[in-house]
Amino acid sequence: MSTKNTTIAFQLSAIIAAGTAGFAPSIALGQSVLEEVVVTARKREESLQETPVAISAFNNQTLEELGLNNITDLTRVVPNVDMYAGNGTTGAGNVFIRGVGARNTGVNFDSGVGIYVDGVYVPRADGAILDNVDIQSIQVLRGPQGTLFGKNTTGGAILYATNKPNEEFGGHVEGRVGNYNQMDGKGTLNIPIIGDTLMSRFSVFSTNRDGYVKSKIPDGLPAQATGNYPGFTDGEDYNDVERYGGQAQLRWVASDTLLLDLNYNYAKTDQKSRGQNCEVVEGIEGAGWQAALQDPFIIEPSTGQTIKDWCRDNQRLGKDKIMTNLTPNKYQAEVNTLALTVDWEVGDYGTFKSISSARNTEGGEVNELDAISIALLGRTNYKWNSTEKRNTDSYSQEFQFAGTAFEDKLDYVVGTFGFHEETDKGTAASPSGPFFGSLGDPNLAFYQNATTELLTKNSSLSFYSQADWNFNEYWRLTLGARYTWEEKKLTRRFRPVDVSTLAKTGDAGVSAINETFFEFPSGPDSFNPDHGFAYATGPDGQPDPLGNQTQKYDDSKVTPMASIQRNFDAIGFMDSGTLYFTIANGYLSGGITDTTNVATNLIENYDPEEVWNYEIGFKMEAWDNKLRLNSALFYNDYEDRQLTTVRINPETGRIAGALINAESSWIAGVEFEAIVLPVENLQITANVTFNDSDIDKYEDERIFAAVDGAPVPDGCTNIPVGLSTVNSCPVDRSDEDLPRLPDSIYFLAVQYTFATEYGDVVPMVSWSYRTNLDNCFDVSSCQSGIYKVNQEDVTARLTWTSPEMNWRVTAYGNNLTDDRYVEGGTPLVDVTETAGTIYNTPRTYGIEAAYTW
Repeated sequence: MSTKNTTIAFQLSAIIAAGTAGFAPSIALGQSVLEEVVVTARKREESLQETPVAISAFNNQTLEELGLNNITDLTRVVPNVDMYAGNGTTGAGNVFIRGVGARNTGVNFDSGVGIYVDGVYVPRADGAILDNVDIQSIQVLRGPQGTLFGKNTTGGAILYATNKPNEEFGGHVEGRVGNYNQMDGKGTLNIPIIGDTLMSRFSVFSTNRDGYVKSKIPDGLPAQATGNYPGFTDGEDYNDVERYGGQAQLRWVASDTLLLDLNYNYAKTDQKSRGQNCEVVEGIEGAGWQAALQDPFIIEPSTGQTIKDWCRDNQRLGKDKIMTNLTPNKYQAEVNTLALTVDWEVGDYGTFKSISSARNTEGGEVNELDAISIALLGRTNYKWNSTEKRNTDSYSQEFQFAGTAFEDKLDYVVGTFGFHEETDKGTAASPSGPFFGSLGDPNLAFYQNATTELLTKNSSLSFYSQADWNFNEYWRLTLGARYTWEEKKLTRRFRPVDVSTLAKTGDAGVSAINETFFEFPSGPDSFNPDHGFAYATGPDGQPDPLGNQTQKYDDSKVTPMASIQRNFDAIGFMDSGTLYFTIANGYLSGGITDTTNVATNLIENYDPEEVWNYEIGFKMEAWDNKLRLNSALFYNDYEDRQLTTVRINPETGRIAGALINAESSWIAGVEFEAIVLPVENLQITANVTFNDSDIDKYEDERIFAAVDGAPVPDGCTNIPVGLSTVNSCPVDRSDEDLPRLPDSIYFLAVQYTFATEYGDVVPMVSWSYRTNLDNCFDVSSCQSGIYKVNQEDVTARLTWTSPEMNWRVTAYGNNLTDDRYVEGGTPLVDVTETAGTIYNTPRTYGIEAAYTW
């Protein structure tokens, strides 16, 4: 963070006793004062302005007014939230809060942000792009929530609550059309079955938009390239959207004190991959080891161009045209969730709640990691018979009891949470090639491929308690703690190519040159793209035990918290306020990697991430309830922060993403949120955030091409790769930027209600701006700055609502300035001196129409 920003931040924090707070722009059209907002961030209903947690809350009306259609739109309006509709080239979701989340989305990794839908934990990134359908509220809790929500909330938590069945027959339908053939629809029907005793509610949705990125085959490609890679496509869509699903609910009011909610939710994503542009990045010392090794002997003889030549061809096409050979071009995810919630008022003692859930998640994708259009670095859950989509079943059970005692001086909640998860299938292949013509022999091909199957079993059990002691109406002390035990098991099955099936004629064989080169006596046309895979064998011909590994991990942790709060009556122009100081502990689960150690070939454990959060909070309402001003001043001290890096797979010589721990790091920031009604019918919303961070100690390894005849440098490991070797050497990455944490964030929204006899007309304009957001993970990519960008968005909406409030028509425009910036991709500058970049969605516009009865 710059010196100027730091000075401004602390001046503002001193002026308003800066702290952590929430904000909810839940203003009815034409409303003259701010209404109270009720949240459930602490497992019970309480006023937002009196809750000592950093919260941003939105009801269904606010979501509509701001045009927040799915969970990724929270990025635009919530301080320090960063989420886009994809990870790498997939459509999986990974959210960051205050720079904390997880780039790795495999079944053996967890995110540092917990997502909950009606109290049910969403454990996997597949299906985590949630569409806002029949939503009652969304609450974003910033900062670690380790006491009440447990592990995997070091960044925070996002709580979704859907509307519940009621005794009135009614419904809602809505449609949206726009450019890029946007065609969305959603509908809700509420049906009472037995008066106000048994009620039902049903919702469906469909979200569809064509891609804004298209594949292109440029003129002038070398003849051997188009001949060897017929998978090139022309005019195929990428970066499209296709999601649909529904929800069915039953509510049974069994008695005045007993309420049961049964909820079934289904969602499916079936869309194209996210296409990457390719950009050459030169001038970084030590980068490009793979290109240096493969260009002269493999890539150029086979394709007629070097890796960087291929990348430049792609780069010249521009942001929204790409060269690619993804086959098939798809990302799929399917989620089924069944949940039962029981609320029981136990006389004057308190309220008992049970939340039971069963969830199945299935997902798979085709990834082109390098973005250079030839089959160099890829990963797929499709195409080969030996591959299959990930399939994960998870079960959870939570019991809560909340009550009061000592004449309402004590408010407390106690509970237990159990979770079990199993992934019983999920096999991905990693093809590279074939590159025929390697070393000048037309019947010799460089080819690498293998499948890796990951099977998991994860179990955890926790007990928690949190209590408020109200000394009087002004002072409150909160203490809480959670004990968590967890156990994890990962089975990794590695299978290389079955050489006997590699040629259609059955005569392919391993070359004497190296096990990554294959002879095809019957010529290139005999290559069998549908070949099989076999278990790895050792020198004795027996199955290689390293090809079928199982590792276990278990841990336990106590996460405490404490908060002291002071409430204020009216002082001057301030109507009410609260000031608090919180210390909270959280941790992100450790586990087992699926990459293997270069020295032992064994899979290894990674450590849990632990954070201590220190926050001072101030919230106030003022100016006769026309101004709400909340702020957050926080400092997060991390131990063993989990970060993504690149490793060499010693079994194949290919690169692989890995999760490692940075020993020490910190994040600090100040967040301001305000909403004001300066005059009747005018509403202004403003957020300002400043962040600073540092990695104090981060030891990693970096890969370099080995120099022939030169000794291996001290501390380095020499690894065979194809015809040569590379050195994996220690590197100090301290003082790098932490990923997905902007230096500063600004948000401003203005809307005005024109009341007429024909209904209300509401224009709304919002502006969002984020500075220096970095999305790299390998050394050279982080040094290059190509993934460090400013992000700006201007959105406008013009809404007409009928006098009876049952009809609504809205014209909208998003990213009106058509600002284009990198929002993701696959950083591989260390490997090939090229960067895969994915750019944000260009300008979109359209019309929405809704009817409620």
